[in-house]
Amino acid sequence: MTTYVKTSVPRPVGNPGKGITPKDVLTLIDVDDLVSFPARDGAGVVLVGDIVPKPSAYSVDLYMTPGTVELASNGEGETDAKGFTPSVKGKHPGNKREVREFKTNWLGRHCIAILQYCNGEPADIIGSPCNPIEMAVNYTGNKDANSSEFTFTQISKGDDIGIYEGTIPHEEPLAVVPEAATEITFKGTGQYQLSAGAAKIATVTGAKHGDVLTLIGVTAGVAPTVETSVSSVFLLQAGKVFTASPGSQISFKAFDTGGGEMKFIEQSRYEA
Repeated sequence: MTTYVKTSVPRPVGNPGKGITPKDVLTLIDVDDLVSFPARDGAGVVLVGDIVPKPSAYSVDLYMTPGTVELASNGEGETDAKGFTPSVKGKHPGNKREVREFKTNWLGRHCIAILQYCNGEPADIIGSPCNPIEMAVNYTGNKDANSSEFTFTQISKGDDIGIYEGTIPHEEPLAVVPEAATEITFKGTGQYQLSAGAAKIATVTGAKHGDVLTLIGVTAGVAPTVETSVSSVFLLQAGKVFTASPGSQISFKAFDTGGGEMKFIEQSRYEA
């Protein structure tokens, strides 16, 4: 596990102070839907591993008008009681039925927010099961504007904005791996639903160095496995076989070992 070592903070390359370039959706996950949440590493910022929701639970996306999203995180508190209070806000255009129902049903709900970036930077995450965020919303409708401004703020002082390196549990997986398949075709960072069948998943094609994928256990039936063997590109922690039973999942990160060969190293797993 990474631990923090005192070191200087030099000037970053490029022009990092010119403003953030977030995607136009804020991803929210209800903490009541969680069964597993990754811990921060020893340096206190990076979350390595996946957020795992209950069966049939998933994240939701809230559209935010580009250019309106703002992140904030202030270090505050009395001596011996200091912490961060991060928040994220942005505007949603109009006041259609969908956003009114969202406001009504998410007000007072404890959740976690994930903000992804257009330039490929790692996602930011605010909140945790023990210190979630809550929504505040202000609607304005007049001749000049018709929009809701949402603000999600951590309920107590605590951790700063984190860096989330896992995959996001969307309602639909990125791809479904066919029954009896031993090869996965990489289509992007995300979740891949495995199908029932006594297969041993042995390889992944189309991925590049640094790519992350999560394999989701079958919904029912015989569970395929992932093993470390001569014919496999997977490296499993302690060599332990992963059985893709219902509710289980495992994440891998791609590493280019040279000569165009890729290995997929286990980052985290959840076994139901």
